[in-house]
Formats: sequence, C-alpha cells, structure tokens
Amino acid sequence: MVFNILSAGEVSCSNTLEDDQDPDLPGHALVYRPARQHIYAVLLGAKQDGSESPPSVKEWFVYPGNPLQHAELVTAVPVDLPGRRPDLKILWFSEEPEIKNLRYSTFLALFDIQDLSDELCALETHLIGTCCLLIYIALQVNNLCLEDIDAYLAQTLCVRTKSPDQLACTQVACVDSRAVHLGSLFVRGLTILIAANSSCGFPFRMADLMPWEMFDGKLFHSKYLQSHAGCSEGELLEGNMSLIIQFHYLKTIITNTCIRKRRNIESKPRGPLAAKQACSSYHARGGGPSSHKGQRQYFPPQNDPCTSGFQLSPSRTQEQRHRPRYRAQNRRRIQLAPRWPQYQNPHPGWS
Repeated sequence: MVFNILSAGEVSCSNTLEDDQDPDLPGHALVYRPARQHIYAVLLGAKQDGSESPPSVKEWFVYPGNPLQHAELVTAVPVDLPGRRPDLKILWFSEEPEIKNLRYSTFLALFDIQDLSDELCALETHLIGTCCLLIYIALQVNNLCLEDIDAYLAQTLCVRTKSPDQLACTQVACVDSRAVHLGSLFVRGLTILIAANSSCGFPFRMADLMPWEMFDGKLFHSKYLQSHAGCSEGELLEGNMSLIIQFHYLKTIITNTCIRKRRNIESKPRGPLAAKQACSSYHARGGGPSSHKGQRQYFPPQNDPCTSGFQLSPSRTQEQRHRPRYRAQNRRRIQLAPRWPQYQNPHPGWS
C-alpha cells in the first residue's frame, strides 16, 4: 500500500468478505477511508493550514454499490497534531531521541486517538493495536454494540493462551454472517495498522502487528456467539483471572474514549435465537452442509488432532484422493486480500 501510494498515487483492493444483505454494517472500504486519508497526508505531505491544495489518491476499493468502473479520487486529510508537523523524511530517517515519541503520537493520530498516548503506552503492542482498531471501528460503525466489543477483546486476550492445535480444534455452534463480517472487518483493519506503522517510521515492531499475534477467526466466532448469548465475563475469558483484569482495563479505555467522543456504545444482545435464525438463513442460502447432500463430502486429513477416530471413505481410492484438479488454461488464479507484507522492521531499535 505505501509503495503504491508513493510511486503511483494509486491503491486498490478488489475483493472483500462482507454480508451485502446486512445494511447495518457498512463496507470495509468506507469504514477505513478516514484512516487512509490520514495515511495519505503523512506520506504525501498535506499541510494543515490549507495553504496548498491537498494531494489526492486514486482508490479502487470494492464495496456494495461500487462497480469499480473508475477510480475514486480521495483527498488526503492532515492529522491533528499540536506542535511539530510530522514530516516523512524525519519520521523515516531521523535518529533523534524525541522522534520516537513523534512516531508514536503520529500513529495514534491516524486513528484520531492521540490523546490516549499515556494510557496506551504501557500496553503490549498487540493490545495497543487492538484498542486502536476497536475505538476506531466503534466510532465509524454505529451498530457496533458492547457484546461485539466483549467478543473482540476476549478473542484477543485468549488467542495467545492457546496452542495451534487448540485453535484448530475450536468449534462453533453455527455460522453467523454478522460474526463473519465483523471478523473480516477486524482483519482488514490489521492491514491499515500495518500501513500506518510503515508510514510513521515503525514506532512498533512489524512482527507484533501480524494477524496471528492478535486474531483467530474461529475463536472470535465462538466468543461472538457466547457474548451475544449472555455468557459472563468469566466464561468469555475461560476463568483466567489475569485475563479478566486486562479485559476490564481495556474495555474501560475503549468505552470511556468513545463517551468523550460522544459515542455511547449500547448493549444489544442478539441472543441464541438470533444465532439459530442466522444458521437457518446460512443453510437456506446454500452455505451449510445440508444443502450439499450427495454432492460433496468432507474427508478429514490423517493424524489431525481434531478428527482422530475418523476414517476415510473406502469408496475413494488413494489415486482418486490425490487426483489433480482440471484447470482451464485461461483461468486466472484468485489472489486473496489482505496481502501481508513479507518483510520485517528495518529499524529493530524502534520498538
């Protein structure tokens, strides 16, 4: 994203994972546009005094109602920082001690939470990133409720306590399209965190903002269903008192910040009935296994800790199971987003 903005003044994202039948949740591209506009200002040097016309970036972002027939010209919006204006060369190359604080404050300003620098500085990087995203999402998405915040926080805190095998074995009672949309919205926000970190000269180690450090889709889905079913905080945090204390602290930061910005997050539990209805709708639209009877079967891999005891169907021979699929010569491979950067922080001292 950063390279494309600087080299071509253009950025694109032609795929997304959203429920276009849910009008209460806006498209990812629209939710994160204000943050992107701040990133454009830092990278392209927009001035706060309005003495010059602000730079613009061509965006090719998919969202409901946008056919992607032409690029949208999005204007950069300067960040609101008192005192020294962030300059890209200074943020990227200066080795002065005070620039470290400027990088950190500029990063927070991209999400309009620069007033939280003291409250967040004592947290681990993945928790700072989570707070930035959840405050930002809560301010941009009016339909976000306390149960959603609880699910996000419980997932972030619990994901580091589980092994890969435990995460792989996580089960959900049903698939709720709203939970899928919210999970995808958070993951999309991680790409914005990474772009913001790069733009500000790496105030944080890039490795600490990777998705596997702070998010697991199935775990979030299970916490979402629990939260909206009325489970207690102890159940959400699996009885871990240390996590419960962190949960209360983070939730207080998020809710108090939103209140100061005139956004009161309300409790709107959907309940187990809504989850069952969502499952029924999911199956009715062809998403569940009941709609594929006689068409497709699932054969669990051997030695999978989640599926021990299962046997492969004897009707499928070894040759059939490993037969290569036919692919048309002109068929293009689909490249899924987000595309995570394949590099590490070039400035390990700025952590």
